[in-house]
Amino acid sequence: MRRDKIILISIIIPVLNEDQYNVALDCLLKQTGNFEVIVVAGNQVEHIITPAAGQTKVVSSPGTTRGKLLNAGVAAANGDVLLSLWPGSQLPPDAVSTIERNLKLLPQTIGGNFHVKFDDNSLFVRLLARLLKKWRYRGHYYGNSGIFVHREIYEAIGGFQSYKILEDYDFAQRMEKFGPTLYLPDTIIASAHKFKDKKLRTALIWLTAQFLFALGLSPNRLARLWARV
Repeated sequence: MRRDKIILISIIIPVLNEDQYNVALDCLLKQTGNFEVIVVAGNQVEHIITPAAGQTKVVSSPGTTRGKLLNAGVAAANGDVLLSLWPGSQLPPDAVSTIERNLKLLPQTIGGNFHVKFDDNSLFVRLLARLLKKWRYRGHYYGNSGIFVHREIYEAIGGFQSYKILEDYDFAQRMEKFGPTLYLPDTIIASAHKFKDKKLRTALIWLTAQFLFALGLSPNRLARLWARV
């Protein structure tokens, strides 16, 4: 990549049943750099309010999984780099500029993600964030960390699978095998709503799903387990 090239970053927000997408959109008002925002909704597109209306595109998709929505967002995007942002998550203030600067500084890297902090300060959730940090150094991470990737790499590895769960983890694993990635020190604030009421139960089911996926079980079958959360 040429160091003087201006990179357009497409920030794609998939909206299935979440009602927290405005949290993600609001934080983008503080961003600097060259970027566009693609909100992909499976339903109720007319109800989506975009505070960053001047640079935000809303796309309707019949997709019933987050992977399908993300792929639809990529199809509508113009960016050289694709960043998936979960509803309810907040990018660090200079995320766009930081991604561009680091990709130019280390042109051999194909993508990456951010450190994660949850919007819950309980001891349990703080320990969970530490665990995710350790796993990231081993090449394991999730969509709530703000995964970004060069468009040509996204295309080369086949985009996101239309799994009911773990489409983000699967994508990150395939990306890690394709080339070196960046683990940026800036912190993304992720929603901990899944862990609000049944923290231990949710964590155990989540960890069990990862283990069974590693053994080769289909994420679509594992979705039945995750539905118990």
